[in-house]
Amino acid sequence: MSRLSVRSTATSHKPSDTLPVAAEPDSAEEPEPKPTTESTTKRAYSPRHSGVGFMDGYGVISGDYVRELAKRTSAVIRPINPNGKPLRPHLPSDPYRPSTAMNLFIRIRDGYCTVPGCDKPAFAGDLDHVHEYDHDNPAAGGQTTAAGLATKCRMHHQMKTDGVFLDDQYIDATGKARQIFYTQNGTTIHGHAESGDDLFPTLRDITFTNPQPPKHPPPQPNTPESPTRRRPRLADTHARRRQERERNRKALGGEHADQTRLGAHDPPPY
Repeated sequence: MSRLSVRSTATSHKPSDTLPVAAEPDSAEEPEPKPTTESTTKRAYSPRHSGVGFMDGYGVISGDYVRELAKRTSAVIRPINPNGKPLRPHLPSDPYRPSTAMNLFIRIRDGYCTVPGCDKPAFAGDLDHVHEYDHDNPAAGGQTTAAGLATKCRMHHQMKTDGVFLDDQYIDATGKARQIFYTQNGTTIHGHAESGDDLFPTLRDITFTNPQPPKHPPPQPNTPESPTRRRPRLADTHARRRQERERNRKALGGEHADQTRLGAHDPPPY
């Protein structure tokens, strides 16, 4: 199985079948269009957009090879956002779960696990909420947005969950996602210098609507059935990590410190 990302329209290719389609449409206004192979191909491979492609599990491939793959009868061209309208960031029934469009967008944008030194393909990894998702109050932290999601392989995802490292992500002045990692001994490591953002800059033209609150709000705390503890240990852990990120941002200063305004309480930049 292979997937192909193509410049300008950021499509995916599988040699024998099409990408799975979510049961709930991703578009904020219209159902997802059926995949096509003719008109979309003409737009994706016009002379102005004849750049390189990216094949999952292999890496960067030439524009000539992209066009060769697109001519195969088994190729299916599926633009992420063919009508240019804002897309849903998550499933309508669950604000924690990324929509099909968001899932594909993040994996194409990242290319690989975002942890420095890891070369596991993004399509073989997990989508991680960089800021821990608050299931009781999603607006309080970790919302499902393009700025708040990053790809991690299963091993590094588990290491983060276990507290081996702390990470942060922000959108720089050019609209590119940047990652920073903090080790337990206080070392600061910046993420990969290049990503799918550099191969496919028009990914930044794709927009998503603001996350929506859950359809069924969770029960209020401190009910007779609730534990007497002030708040669960997991909530304490998430709060401590948010505080650590804020301290790290202030310590770094400069551009990254300015990005604190892109926090969980502010509208996402996508």
